[in-house]
Amino acid sequence: MVGVIDEAQLFYPLGTRIKIANNYGTVKYVGEVNGHCGTWLGIEWDDGLRGKHNGMVDGKRYFQTRLPTAGSFIRPGKLGPFATLEDAARERYLNYDSKNVDTSLIREAQASMQASLFEVVGMDKIARKQSKFEQLSEVSVDETPVNAAGYLKDLSQLTTLNVSHTLIWNWEIVASITQQLPLLNSLNLSSNRLLLPTDKQVIELAPSFRHLKHINLGNCGFTDWQDVVQTARLWPDIESLSLQENSLSQLGEVDCTEIFRKLRELDLHRTKLMDFDQVCKLGNISTLCVLNLIENRIEQLQLPDCEPQSKLNMFVSLEQLSLIHNPIWNETEAFNELDKLPQLKRLNKTPHLKSNFDEMFSKAVASIAGLQFVNKAKVTPEQRRGAEYDIWKKYALEWLQATKLGADALREFYKKHRTYLGIVNKYGSPADFVPRIQVKPSNLIKVRIQNGQTGEVWEKKVPRMITVQTLQGLITKRFRLGEIPQLCYIDAKHPELVVRLENNAKTLDFYSVQEHDTVLFE
Repeated sequence: MVGVIDEAQLFYPLGTRIKIANNYGTVKYVGEVNGHCGTWLGIEWDDGLRGKHNGMVDGKRYFQTRLPTAGSFIRPGKLGPFATLEDAARERYLNYDSKNVDTSLIREAQASMQASLFEVVGMDKIARKQSKFEQLSEVSVDETPVNAAGYLKDLSQLTTLNVSHTLIWNWEIVASITQQLPLLNSLNLSSNRLLLPTDKQVIELAPSFRHLKHINLGNCGFTDWQDVVQTARLWPDIESLSLQENSLSQLGEVDCTEIFRKLRELDLHRTKLMDFDQVCKLGNISTLCVLNLIENRIEQLQLPDCEPQSKLNMFVSLEQLSLIHNPIWNETEAFNELDKLPQLKRLNKTPHLKSNFDEMFSKAVASIAGLQFVNKAKVTPEQRRGAEYDIWKKYALEWLQATKLGADALREFYKKHRTYLGIVNKYGSPADFVPRIQVKPSNLIKVRIQNGQTGEVWEKKVPRMITVQTLQGLITKRFRLGEIPQLCYIDAKHPELVVRLENNAKTLDFYSVQEHDTVLFE
């Protein structure tokens, strides 16, 4: 029995990954089980509901699982064969298995056919396939039982490799793959479970990863940020790292002299982050340009304090931030905080439940001075002018009150509305709007409606809450137009400001149309 156990331990060392049907697991124990004959493998399943226990059976602890029903015992004979990356790639791309080639049969066929036809047609076809195989630049063997490298020198042109959902289980295996592929720069290891490398292994294996630029470790079972840090020592100059779908609610500061020295893109979506303070711990990664925080649980954005007209010395290269599907409850405050980032140009975010894209877009553009794109929509000069004009009027009374209270009050106002001083410098004092805000406005406003082509003017009192669509209908009927006109308005006090009325469902009040303003159509 000892010999059988030793053989099983040799073939299934602890940490080995296995798969039965669609269920993946990790070998945590090899040996006998009391009351049962033969050799057993103790498995911790990735699916915590797949097993029957936590590694303890009849009062004896054989191994430990993270979840109470993630463990079970299976016979080694239930497992299928493993494969090398070489075999899996040839099978997928050539549909060719050398074990199925009978060399004696080939020789008999050659002799009976006087060789020439068989050699030219059969061998030439294999040669052409082999040539295409050697020219492959991208290979994917996802969801195959790969747990070893094999001979990979034929894949000399390979730059991108997907080995997600395989049975690779340690960094020695990964190193044996990468060191044979000198042009490889992108490696997808997602949905694997890899043993944490030791300090000795880091030193020995790191040279095998020097040419890599992109690594995907999504859904690899990370729960401790320090494990990520230890693993990252294998490839300190990586440029893009995906850690999506790992439970990493707590992050930590990193020593950028040891890891993430050239990191430009970091994907942390679906990592169960709740506190933006955790994200701020990564602010010293000076090369980081793109940060993905999609589908986390972040409710509030709070960055360290800084002077209203200053930027933070953190995330100094960050240009793109994705916050889609986070329950951020105060958009105005969040955007004001993001203005502290020195290089932010692109923001991806879903609107608050009580908001919509147009309102969110306007708030973001007015509050983040350098913003150029919102959800891939480019910010035009007209849109920026309209957004800035809106908050210029909206906070006019608050600004005027702060100026009367003195320097401290005005400084606090500018901390809450970081872009406002620049807007005042751009458009002048908003004091003209204060009387309109203080006095309860009439429900009706008198506007000048002007035909941009003929110059004809129609002065009309309309409700403040009339929609753009209804006003379009009135204008179409009054001027007998053949099609629905596009509208914009010119502020009577500041005629240089022209605002397009782009959303037909919005009211004139939403666009801040006031008494004596001109609605222009063509």
